Amino acid sequence: MIYRIFGNTDLKVSAIGMGCSGIGKSLHHRNDKESIETLREAFEAGINFYDTAPNYSNGDSERLIGKALKNNRDKIIIASKAGIKFTTVGKIAKSVKPFLNPVKTLLGPAQSKLPNLYRTQRQNDFSKEFIIKTVEGSLKRLQTDYLDLLLLHHPTNQILESGDFCESFELLKSQGKIRFYGVSCDSIEHAQISLKLSGVSAIQIELNILDQEAITKVLPIAFKYKIGIIARLPLAKGLLTDQSSNTKAERWAYDWELFEERKNKAEMFKFLVKENRTMAQSALKFLLQLNEVSVTLIGFNNRIYLQENIKAISAPNFTHEELEKISERSSRIDLHG
Repeated sequence: MIYRIFGNTDLKVSAIGMGCSGIGKSLHHRNDKESIETLREAFEAGINFYDTAPNYSNGDSERLIGKALKNNRDKIIIASKAGIKFTTVGKIAKSVKPFLNPVKTLLGPAQSKLPNLYRTQRQNDFSKEFIIKTVEGSLKRLQTDYLDLLLLHHPTNQILESGDFCESFELLKSQGKIRFYGVSCDSIEHAQISLKLSGVSAIQIELNILDQEAITKVLPIAFKYKIGIIARLPLAKGLLTDQSSNTKAERWAYDWELFEERKNKAEMFKFLVKENRTMAQSALKFLLQLNEVSVTLIGFNNRIYLQENIKAISAPNFTHEELEKISERSSRIDLHG
């Protein structure tokens, strides 16, 4: 495993972190034993960074992390979030969402017209009372006294520009309930605003070979001010894998036309696949070769995907010719949409 100093903190993080949104999952697929074994195997493989949130699997993600890794608490880094809550209807919708995947796929382009019920039931709450209550709930589920990192979850421009949330985070920091804090950003604009806030130690943002805008607009500033960068969605919701043409998960995330457009863009990088480097490993290697990125989050809820993706560490680095080809193909297509 490769380890990096996380921005201006004293945290030493594994270059590959575990994105735990799929841990616990839902009524459709739940295997707590496999989830716990995957978490423990990730730890044994050298992964020490675990990214979760209270709303992931309605709290089960945090519970399983606590159960699996509580005996190694001093050797791991836990990042959780605050700022989002779901109505009762939203929680139910999140649980049954996977049941609808096959139905939506059969509908083809018409699926984009279906309302995304669980998203309509998602609410923001950035009040001091809710943030403190959220953290206390996370600590209980994780069976720990502190979070290494607390991220503001899906904030609005108004909240970021005011910076009022920092007061709540600083209070939690003074109480020893969190060590550092940052922002989980939905856009480049959010990241740029967040980088101006004093006290912010981390920025989490979508970054992959199809979505490279942050490389020029966020990473240089973060590097200058020593702010840790957490790259999420490195596989572009399944598009940057060897099974991208067969997977259904990404169709849920994108409307049909956008999915087809992005799938065609992903095909332009298939040249990176070698006998000893898969498409997923290539996508991860792209981020691992960016020195400004502290942690690349990989979402996996079983040991098969863990074993496959962690091989990106030992996969061959890109050659000079491959890097030139990546640059050339990136410049020929719009990678920001």
